[in-house]
Amino acid sequence: MKKLQIGIVGGSIAGCIAAILLGRAGHTVTVFERSKSGLVGRGGGVTTSRKVLDELRHLDILDADFPAVPFHDLKMSIRTVENSYVGHSPLSRAIDMHCVHWSGLWENLRKRVPDTCYHRGRSVIKAAQNDGQNVMLEFEDGAREEFDLVLFADGYQSLGRKILFPDVDITYRGYTVWRGVLPDSAVDDLGPLENHPRYSYVDMPGSFVSFVVPSRQGSVVPGQRTINWAAYIPLPEAQHETFMIDNNGERRNGTIPSGAMRPEQDEELKRLMAQQLPTYYADILAKSTGNQIQLIYTSTLPAYGKGRIGLIGDAGMIVQPMTGAGVFKGYSNVRDLLAMFERHNDPDIAVTQWSKEQTRVAHRMLELGEEMEDAFIWNTIDLATTSTEDCEHWWNGAIRVPDEFSYFAEPER
Repeated sequence: MKKLQIGIVGGSIAGCIAAILLGRAGHTVTVFERSKSGLVGRGGGVTTSRKVLDELRHLDILDADFPAVPFHDLKMSIRTVENSYVGHSPLSRAIDMHCVHWSGLWENLRKRVPDTCYHRGRSVIKAAQNDGQNVMLEFEDGAREEFDLVLFADGYQSLGRKILFPDVDITYRGYTVWRGVLPDSAVDDLGPLENHPRYSYVDMPGSFVSFVVPSRQGSVVPGQRTINWAAYIPLPEAQHETFMIDNNGERRNGTIPSGAMRPEQDEELKRLMAQQLPTYYADILAKSTGNQIQLIYTSTLPAYGKGRIGLIGDAGMIVQPMTGAGVFKGYSNVRDLLAMFERHNDPDIAVTQWSKEQTRVAHRMLELGEEMEDAFIWNTIDLATTSTEDCEHWWNGAIRVPDEFSYFAEPER
């Protein structure tokens, strides 16, 4: 295939990976990031599998020594009267999960994207295909630029998704995720943090998970790392109007970012979790400040591309965050597109074939996400009273581990 002029809308994780790989393949890439400042500081921890992380390191998409904190066991847990400090864990499953710092990940990717092709403060408002041979992007400032191919990597509220599939809406999953971070130096007993428990609540649906990630500077030394936690809490859609109000009294759409939560809302959630979680984790939440709220949505699409426009990362199908599939999506979408470029001289045929495979895999991700929601949030077995044998039987019927991706893969010892 001839080398293409490729526009990438969105300069976060997926956008940077696309710029790196497509640029190395000889294509001319231009990244448009609407934020005027850098993206450092967004989010806390990111989970992925060792397989994905090793591949990114091997291909020099990330530094060979890029830091991560590994976990080898997922423990399904709950607070009980007898185990009120760290809880009771009747079920353990092997995982191959590696946890990284979001800002550290983005910085490591971003340094591989030349400044000459990464443009901040450029907000795309329209994309139109001309005669099937190129795509015209229109910007907020009125400027226009033309490309052979445009990839939208602009997240879960993607403009590209709305352009390609205007009749497809995102679907609210019935719960919110309350997130926070805390330096592990703020906790005296670091022992429980070496495990990866997922807690069910005592008397309500929901799920809580906590894990450590390297510091933004890359330290994995205990006492210098970051604790990342997430509480999945049911929230009826009818309550969004009053729940999603920030500390300035403004209604937020989808997310209340760090520093914008109402203090009384944060304290109310801390009191709720103190009733549901073991004391160890309730204390971590009590110490955490600058927390944030995110409503959880998914989307189902018939395709990942049309003509010369494609979707990558969360701009494509949105899947549940508990699948840990975010980094995999951003990387595999671009990797597979390059593989199609090798097989087909015609970009239109390549995008069409690529879209079919991405759609198939994404539907399987959504199936896994729905299984995990049901098992972790809505219909968890009674972990306080059920035997380990019965818990294992329940698990084997509840979660089907996919072949293409998963942090549930058996780790190599």
